[in-house]
Amino acid sequence: MLFFAVAEVKIPCGMMGKIVIFLDEVVFLMSEIWAVLEYTEAELHEQSGELLGEVAAIAERQQEPATFCAVLLVAPDTKFPDISLLAAPGVQRVYLLEHPQLAFYSTEAYVTTLSQLIQLHSPKLVVTGATPNGRDWAPRLAAQLHLPFVSGCASLDLQHDAMLALRVLYEGRAYAQTRTALHGDTALATLSLGGRGIPTGREGLPSAPPMEIIHMTPEIKPAREQERIRRTAIKAPSPEAVELDAAERIVAGGHGVGQEGFTTIAAFAHQVSAAVGATRVATDLGWIEHARQIGATGKIVRPKLYIACGISGAAQHTSGMSESQTVVAINPDRTAPIFALADLGLLGDANQILSLATKMLNNTSS
Repeated sequence: MLFFAVAEVKIPCGMMGKIVIFLDEVVFLMSEIWAVLEYTEAELHEQSGELLGEVAAIAERQQEPATFCAVLLVAPDTKFPDISLLAAPGVQRVYLLEHPQLAFYSTEAYVTTLSQLIQLHSPKLVVTGATPNGRDWAPRLAAQLHLPFVSGCASLDLQHDAMLALRVLYEGRAYAQTRTALHGDTALATLSLGGRGIPTGREGLPSAPPMEIIHMTPEIKPAREQERIRRTAIKAPSPEAVELDAAERIVAGGHGVGQEGFTTIAAFAHQVSAAVGATRVATDLGWIEHARQIGATGKIVRPKLYIACGISGAAQHTSGMSESQTVVAINPDRTAPIFALADLGLLGDANQILSLATKMLNNTSS
């Protein structure tokens, strides 16, 4: 067999090539494993450290050496994140894909750009976070290139030309281990973030060579020819409309607050920047949409603060919020089971207590 090394050449994306140097009688080709990162307002996504830590561990477990790469899609002449921070988790190479149409997220621009890069370099694995953007472009890219893809993974690994993934099912109630044969193709995956935390340092590992930075310009059609969906503005949702599984604070109502009580809950939730949740009874009665249901047949939530208003504490509901860091229960029934879970219990009518609290907050802010 012949031994050859591969060196990257910094030339335009459409002409990117590889220099092959034949050295001996053993064939060696350094494969790559990519983490595609997101950033906003010149800062990396808050869970980028978690993503990088997971992908670094995958690269380190490979029997054959693999180059750990980070990929960033940016617009030229704009401020973007400090990529020197990527050296800490062990990134060896950074691909900076620069084009004016990458100033803001666009499905087709991302798919087009990453498709070009994958076809040029054929990495073993491409991983991104299971964020709204990641869940959008990753499956489309996999479909366009006919590549194996697994979504919403709790953990990942590559073994024997297969991708092993642990996936969370039914809102965290079950797990499934999957094995996807790769047949030498690039594997794509989205990783569920938020459960690992930022990994610790890399003490004890050999020092890595300086991080290589490669600037590339992808070929993207003019916006009017390519875009089916055009960005007009970004508007943050009102706090009470935030998705429950992403909310750090939740104010939930049950049968005890009545239909009109959800107006009071929404007003208070807005004051404390919290999302609004509900029990199954409240959603079945049509007081609030079913997407706001918390419990065994609804959402499983783990907020920092959970305020239960007029909720008795049936097992069907508490199974969906029992992992909340701090629980405040408001109920006129001192025997309500919800008090057993509460860090703070308020005995009284939730509508009256929340109305008083909202007035106090308004007076404080004014």
